Amino acid sequence: MKKWLRRAVFLALILGLAAALVHLRQSQESLMARQAAERTRIENLYHRIDDDLNDVDVSLSKLTAASSPRQSVLLLGDVWRATGSAGAAMALLPLSHADSCDVSQFIARCGDYAHALMGRMLQGRVLTEQDRQQLSDMRAACARIRQVAGESIQSGDFVAADNVDAGCYEQSQSEAAISEYPTLIYDGPFSESAENRPPQGEPGERITAQQAAAQAQRLFSGGTVASTAYVPGALPVYELTVQSDARGEISLSLTEQGGQLLSFMSTPRGDKSDPPSDEESRQLKEGALSVLQELGFEDPAAAYAQYYQGVAVLNFAPRQEGVILYSDLVKVYMDRETGEVMGLDARNYRLNHRPRDLAQPQLTEEQAAAYVSDSLQVEQTALALIPLTQQTEVLCYEFKATQNGTFYIVYINALTGEEEQIFQVINSEEGDLVV
Repeated sequence: MKKWLRRAVFLALILGLAAALVHLRQSQESLMARQAAERTRIENLYHRIDDDLNDVDVSLSKLTAASSPRQSVLLLGDVWRATGSAGAAMALLPLSHADSCDVSQFIARCGDYAHALMGRMLQGRVLTEQDRQQLSDMRAACARIRQVAGESIQSGDFVAADNVDAGCYEQSQSEAAISEYPTLIYDGPFSESAENRPPQGEPGERITAQQAAAQAQRLFSGGTVASTAYVPGALPVYELTVQSDARGEISLSLTEQGGQLLSFMSTPRGDKSDPPSDEESRQLKEGALSVLQELGFEDPAAAYAQYYQGVAVLNFAPRQEGVILYSDLVKVYMDRETGEVMGLDARNYRLNHRPRDLAQPQLTEEQAAAYVSDSLQVEQTALALIPLTQQTEVLCYEFKATQNGTFYIVYINALTGEEEQIFQVINSEEGDLVV
């Protein structure tokens, strides 16, 4: 009997070991598949950024040869659109990607600079020698970024292979090539004083690295803090890595002042890329809203959404007295496979959010609607505070309207009736793209 029992136990151990090996192999195959999909996603983003910056380069080159104000305005518009597309692609790179923050800021500066020059020229001004020199510097910097991106793709070093499942990416060896960008000196939205301004809200008490680690563990219960690094700057932060059985590796940032959650990112479990159903969109929105409310974000209003491989990116803006504060946008990254929040980007919120001294509208909704083109059919209206520059905001009526099946958003100044901004919304498989 004992001999039979020993054989039974031995057989059970063998079967258990075999099952464990099969499970391990399946897990490794699943991990390798996710790694391959993530590498492909990031490489495609690099190619998209390269294509957009090539368009910027071509348009800037043509500007040097343009003589008419009309042609210059058209080319500056091309620069603005291409930098917007490149910036959207940069926003989809993992937060731990070493170069992405500085490059994103530079690309945004380029776009805003081109847009500001367009406004000047439409008012009858011409490009000065200083303007042309700045445009030349922008072109040279874009060329350096393209060179680094190309080298990264060719060498394959843009992904840290050991950590790709966690979304961690190595710093390019050519960082020095793009570390110095031209300073855009002008009285527009990205002057040095605006770019380096401190956060606008209450700072809170300064926390230590140990307190940051404790805060990270409270946010992701059951996780273990694997690393902590202090990053100085206009908004000093602690960059942490948390190992979690449920989520894998999580990269997050906490502000030194107040220990507020600035951002975090994990890796999606799936790779769904088909357009979401109305029911999935509703569930994702409700899940994102629930997490934002738990984290203390004030009265968030859903703005728009974009869908990528395995990920839904939902944008929310807080409201004050019913007025949407678009400068304070928060991005929520949802895992389409699980319906769970996998990431958050609250940088704009942390930098800009504070109580506003809101002006009283001088126009009624009906009076403001009279300034909207007669060719548009208004479907929805709201009051919104929109940024004109990083220093100035203006109260507007937001009119969402259609024309022959095309969707537009028009912003009419609630004090003067001026048409401050107009966007076209393109419905695509990747969600609503605002251009």
